[in-house]
Amino acid sequence: MSANAVRASAWVSGLLLFGVLAAGSWRIHSGRTPAAPTIAFIPQTAGPMLWEVEHLGATQAVQRLRCRLYWNTPTSEADVAGQVTLIERVARGNYQGLVVAPNHRLSILSPLRRALAAGLPVVVVAEPLDLPPGPRLGYIVNDDERMGELAAAEIARLIHGKGNVAVVGLTATAPGVTLRLRGAERLLVSRFPDIRVVSRSGGAYNATLAEELTRGAVDSHPGLKAVLGLTASATRGVHAALKSRLPGRQVVIVGCEQDTDLIGYVGSGEIAAVTAENTYRMGYEAVELITASLQGKPLPAKSVIPPFLITKQNLYSPETSVYTSLPR
Repeated sequence: MSANAVRASAWVSGLLLFGVLAAGSWRIHSGRTPAAPTIAFIPQTAGPMLWEVEHLGATQAVQRLRCRLYWNTPTSEADVAGQVTLIERVARGNYQGLVVAPNHRLSILSPLRRALAAGLPVVVVAEPLDLPPGPRLGYIVNDDERMGELAAAEIARLIHGKGNVAVVGLTATAPGVTLRLRGAERLLVSRFPDIRVVSRSGGAYNATLAEELTRGAVDSHPGLKAVLGLTASATRGVHAALKSRLPGRQVVIVGCEQDTDLIGYVGSGEIAAVTAENTYRMGYEAVELITASLQGKPLPAKSVIPPFLITKQNLYSPETSVYTSLPR
């Protein structure tokens, strides 16, 4: 090959290489969304009905909207460090959006800010945070005050508007749980003056602790008529405590948050009712909002989703199946 031919070949190869690099650079810096964007979804944990129903909603949304879902979970509701690590990984990775159900109101703020700084639209579901909404940050939350009201009204109905009640499952790390208590107590004070809340204790995400605290409440208040569990774990502990400590006496149990075993206890009559979050709708709408944001639409500041009271009477109704995925 002549020297001129060698130089011409080298020039063409260089031009082609420049074109490839320029095209890659344009794709990186143009901000264009891939044809099938990947949305990362990090719930509080895996396993509980609450989050599996949310997974179903998100999965059906991505199928309709032709995007991809990356679903990964901490080991438990108490695994705050695990959730932080997952959010950090998403902020650094090749993802186009993030949905998260927070395990802690403070610890995940910094990684969420980094995800937003990386350009990701973020939707926070289930729990509100001390992070103001913006064009790329929105909330889809449960109406926790209404959840507390529904639970308290069912307790009042079942104990005929009179008697002592204990509350189990308080925590400072989940503002939604505090709102449930507020809603419950406000309704009881305003409408049922003969019902008194005589005990308030923790155990929100620790069923063993909730069981121990429930036993203490029963021992301190022998005439206890009902117990309200503010979370699924707390309700599980309440049920275990009353089954072992008061096997021959009926104490009304009403819980918050649906889970498979708790729904089973509702069916058997061991738990009177569970107030459920519509996590299916949260998961579905969160994916919809992320895809709309990727098309240039600002995220709505906050959507509030109403809860639902599940009882033995409506357990297998079509409306209930949205919250539990039980056969209709």
